[in-house]
Amino acid sequence: MMKMPHSIHTYYTYKDTPLQASFYPAQNKPGALTVIYIHGGGLVYGHRDDLPAVYRETFTNAGYNLLTIDYPLAPETKLPEMFRCLTLAVEWFLKNAATTLHLPANDYVLFGRSAGAYLAFLLAKDDLSQGPRGLISFYGYYALTEPSFSRPSAHYNQFPKAPASYLKQIPDSHPLAAGPIETRFPIYLYGRQTGSWLSLFLEEPMDVQRYSLSQAELFALPPVFLTASAADQDVPYLVSHSAAQSIPKAVFHPVLGLPHDFDSDLTNNAGKRIYQSVIQWLGRLG
Repeated sequence: MMKMPHSIHTYYTYKDTPLQASFYPAQNKPGALTVIYIHGGGLVYGHRDDLPAVYRETFTNAGYNLLTIDYPLAPETKLPEMFRCLTLAVEWFLKNAATTLHLPANDYVLFGRSAGAYLAFLLAKDDLSQGPRGLISFYGYYALTEPSFSRPSAHYNQFPKAPASYLKQIPDSHPLAAGPIETRFPIYLYGRQTGSWLSLFLEEPMDVQRYSLSQAELFALPPVFLTASAADQDVPYLVSHSAAQSIPKAVFHPVLGLPHDFDSDLTNNAGKRIYQSVIQWLGRLG
């Protein structure tokens, strides 16, 4: 498969760590709408270009631009600073769409998978200079008050135990903009096995409420596309189902019997089918 043409831009330097964005322009016709993508990884691992090429091409071939963005990871960086950096990324796009990216408009939709969807929910409710036209949530969540996030996970406790000593090996001074799953997943695993995941990125207990969307905030969101697997053992399926019930302009496309990140299996047509549904939904945004 040929590499997709794209450009890389530094939108902010956080404590000497460049935070970058990859821009994939729409193919065949100039795109007026940009999909801003935020990667998942439990807020502790992952990278901005983890979206498989086949899905990137699904957006660009349909006439949409795609902008994938870095954010500093936990536990080196806590959620307030992480969120501030993401806000700066969106503001960078709004200011540079016409000049740097040569776009006819700076309209955008937020798209996140798992923890990235959570961050997209936070951004969508924030007081940005220009809000998103819509939001795409793949197996995400909108609140840290979900009870399973604060207690040991039966699913993850089937894995070999991640020792607490692993966390002590992680430097706490230098931000990390990308983290390979091979070395960073044990951080997430430890947090979920012990029920201490929230402490990896929250500074104070009150931040659980501060960084969760209320029912009123869900009601005020722009149109939202939601998808999740009914067999999800990481983020409860009922979280997406509940969001679909609370957001007036929501569409929900559930899948059955598949893992949390079901679209990562490129041999299963479920992912491709859902992305085609996303494209149809984007076309109806007008």
